[in-house]
Amino acid sequence: MRIAGIIAEYNPFHNGHALHVERARELTGCDYVAACMSGHFTQRGEPAMFSKWDRARMALSCGVDAVFELPALFAVRTADAFARGGVAILDGLGVDALCFGSETDDMALIEKLASLRDDEPRALSEKIREKLEEGKSHARARGEAIGEMMGMPETLMNRPNLALAVEYLRAIAQRGSNMTPVAIRRVGDYHDPALGQIASATAIRAAFARGEADRALMAMPEAARRWAVPEAMHGMDDVLLYRLRGMDLQALAALPDVGEGLENRLHKCCREACGREALLEALKCKRYTHARLSRTLTHALIGMDRNLIRAVPAPRYARLIGMRRGAEGLLPALKARARLPIVSRAAELTGDPCFELECRATDVWALLHDAPRARPAGRECREKFVVVD
Repeated sequence: MRIAGIIAEYNPFHNGHALHVERARELTGCDYVAACMSGHFTQRGEPAMFSKWDRARMALSCGVDAVFELPALFAVRTADAFARGGVAILDGLGVDALCFGSETDDMALIEKLASLRDDEPRALSEKIREKLEEGKSHARARGEAIGEMMGMPETLMNRPNLALAVEYLRAIAQRGSNMTPVAIRRVGDYHDPALGQIASATAIRAAFARGEADRALMAMPEAARRWAVPEAMHGMDDVLLYRLRGMDLQALAALPDVGEGLENRLHKCCREACGREALLEALKCKRYTHARLSRTLTHALIGMDRNLIRAVPAPRYARLIGMRRGAEGLLPALKARARLPIVSRAAELTGDPCFELECRATDVWALLHDAPRARPAGRECREKFVVVD
């Protein structure tokens, strides 16, 4: 039996994702597809539009056989940590192939880029340093330097899916995993604002936010649309500022992505800003990307710090949150080959620090909703296991 794995956010699941699942089956000849999906906050530190249970239902109704959770401790992190978490879970389950989307499916190129990350030539390091001294962010400096070195456009080097593809290969190599990496060329641009049959998740979320649900739904598989019912949500402004203003410099410096004196800027600006967007604008500079700053604010909001990261350097369990009816043969196969415990009941995770962070993240996400029924705490322990026909 062959099992293909996918690491995703599915925020929301759209036609491009359905095509990706279909291509994964074609390229690997697999019997089953297992997805490792992030929860209520994304890798960029933004709240998910739909609950992870509804996003799991979307995926399971559109070709995925099982959905495992990528905990917030790894999901709301830099690309390398995100990749390490997802790869560790799928590898720990004994998955045969990791299928990922990328702006290029040239595996030789992706492998070369991965090798440059782990064995950086002195000339490349010096070129990156020069660009950092010009005030560029590390991501841009590295992208430009590698592009110049390899005679390729920087716009390709810094594409988000390609960046993750590189980190997936690095994570597979670091673990000594036998998973086969399979690149699937992405259709369309990650941030393309245009709506159509194939549209980016960014464009779909923007359409929902504008009240253009009918147009947004056209970019999603028909089977997934029933779960795409957006609820009114507000920003994290008050609770975020309250949290930040209650943290001293030492606590701010302990946030995962904080360094180079960023804690001082945070301490000052959070006392002057009137909301999250205003705070991001005040913190913005060439040195820090918007994604890094956004993640930092979410780390503070949900209580993630370096002590927790050090305490839990890799996933300790694989939490199964949903399965497709008819894929019952997958679970015994996974249990026979898994090196991580497979958990489906929240009660089994009581006291686990990674799960406790997940509970905090979900409880904060609940407070972003306007509907009273969506705001109670404890949903991680109340929500039923998802089964979709």
